[in-house]
Amino acid sequence: MKPLKTLNKFGLLNQTTIPQSLISTLFAFLLLIIMSSGCSLLEISQQSEGVNKAGTISGRVGIESGSDAPVTILLFTYQDFAPKLERKYVLQGAGEFRFYAQEGSYYIAAFQDTNRDSLYQQSEPATLYGGSDLFNASSVALQSSGHVELDRLVIKGPIGNKTNRDNISFEIEQDYTGEIATLDDPRFSREIGSLGLWKPISFIDQVGIGLYMLSSPQEKRIPVIFIHGAGGTPLEFADLAKSLDSQRFQPWVLHYPSGLRLDIVSDYLVKSINQLESQYPFDNFYLIAHSMGGLVMRSTVKKYTESEHHPAIGLTMTINSPMDGMASAEFGAKSSPIVIPSWRDIAQNSEFLNIIRGWPWPEEIPYHLVFSYQGGDSDDGVVDLESQIPLTLQAEATRLYGFNAGHATILTNPEFVQRFQNILNNSL
Repeated sequence: MKPLKTLNKFGLLNQTTIPQSLISTLFAFLLLIIMSSGCSLLEISQQSEGVNKAGTISGRVGIESGSDAPVTILLFTYQDFAPKLERKYVLQGAGEFRFYAQEGSYYIAAFQDTNRDSLYQQSEPATLYGGSDLFNASSVALQSSGHVELDRLVIKGPIGNKTNRDNISFEIEQDYTGEIATLDDPRFSREIGSLGLWKPISFIDQVGIGLYMLSSPQEKRIPVIFIHGAGGTPLEFADLAKSLDSQRFQPWVLHYPSGLRLDIVSDYLVKSINQLESQYPFDNFYLIAHSMGGLVMRSTVKKYTESEHHPAIGLTMTINSPMDGMASAEFGAKSSPIVIPSWRDIAQNSEFLNIIRGWPWPEEIPYHLVFSYQGGDSDDGVVDLESQIPLTLQAEATRLYGFNAGHATILTNPEFVQRFQNILNNSL
């Protein structure tokens, strides 16, 4: 049995075999990390419980309007007799949507954004669940941890001039998809990354979630979307973003609270990609993911390719990702006094992992599989090689690349940065 080393960036033990005598040590280390991050046990427990109590509302949109404009689905409530948007989901055409929300009463609407201004005009094809008037419709009751599957929504044409309101602007606070930012933005600090792992609800309230652009959008430049892992931030991709050929690529970064369930994150990324394509049309895009972000990436590709879409996924890459899960996450999910929601998805043989592993990778999407190890060890200091490069993924990968580097330091490793640059430069 290998000796206990330390806690990794997931807040979990590196080793897959954990002696019962050392369980108290795990909890002591866990408490030490929590105290050093300024979080209380009660706060973390309450936020984890809040995430786990979220329910889902899902459905499918069909189009019979004759228009090929993108579709925006709205989840809203009423406050002071006016609609308040809670969530929105963008599709490039007919397809499935899913919202995550707390217990409550909600309304669903969908419209085709024919002029691509992100606003609803009464002349645009639309539909409303359970009614034909934006202010007179059937509500959807969502229970804690429950699921509501809606009847198919069909967009046939404008719903009529009944509200005497036009250009209704639905904006979500704390959703920064499409905002231009720089990597020295305080929202990308390592302290904020830690907040997102331990207190995801506070992260959303205080920082917000977004798919940020690191430069102004340019036509014919391919978006390269970077996805960080547990406790991470876009700051980790500084060297890779800098290495991009600015004449061919534009770097985008997903910044999200890594304590969330991973299905929530991948749903958000699919929605954001569709939303930005409707505003700044592009032909294809790349996905680059580190650590736990690799699981988000695979889930995103699955969902994206299962719905109607226009931009192609031109290249994907996972870097030191626990694609086969982590035994330590499974242990933490079962035995820790505090369970971070995302641990449940990283755990070996979790429902989330079984779904994305059981889905066959599309042959037309190039997949570059990057792994690393430290010296003679069989891991990178965090993730075992067996999980980084399981046989099933080796068979799916376009090519494998191995580096003698640590779990986090690989992102600044000169040899890897150069190889990354070469891969992208030769991708067309």
